[in-house]
Amino acid sequence: MSQLKLPAVIGSLREAVQYVDDLARAGGLPAVRAGRLRLAVEELVTNTIVHGYGDSRGAWQQLLLDSGVESDQVWVRIVDDAPPFDPTRCQPPRDLDSPLADRTPGGLGLYLAGQSVDRMTYEYSGGRNRVTLFMNRSNTR
Repeated sequence: MSQLKLPAVIGSLREAVQYVDDLARAGGLPAVRAGRLRLAVEELVTNTIVHGYGDSRGAWQQLLLDSGVESDQVWVRIVDDAPPFDPTRCQPPRDLDSPLADRTPGGLGLYLAGQSVDRMTYEYSGGRNRVTLFMNRSNTR
C-alpha cells in the first residue's frame, strides 16, 4: 500500500479510516476483523492528535500512515513526532468490571485498540513514535 500523510487534526480521521478500509479490502479481511483494525487506528490517531500534540496540533503537525499486505497478515503503522508515548504499556482500566455509571472516564480507548488487533508494537527512534498494528488475515477471532 502507499503511504498517507495527514495534518494532525480531528478532521483527518475520515481520510485515515478510508485508508484502513482500503487496506482491509486489499488484504481480504473479514468485516469484523476490518472493523477491529479500523477501531484501533481511530483510537490511536485520535489519542495522538488530542493528547500527543495537545495545544500544538494543527495543519503543520503531521501523521504518517504506512501499511502492507503480507501472505498471513495486514499491518498499518502510525508515525508521529509528538512526545514519546508507548501505547503498548497502557494498563487495562482498573474498573473494567464495574457498571458503566461507576467507571472513571478515560483510558478505555487505548485498551480497546490493543485488544482489537492481533499484535501491536511500539518503537521510538529519530524523534518519532511508530506504532504498528498487525491483523492476521485468517478469521481466528
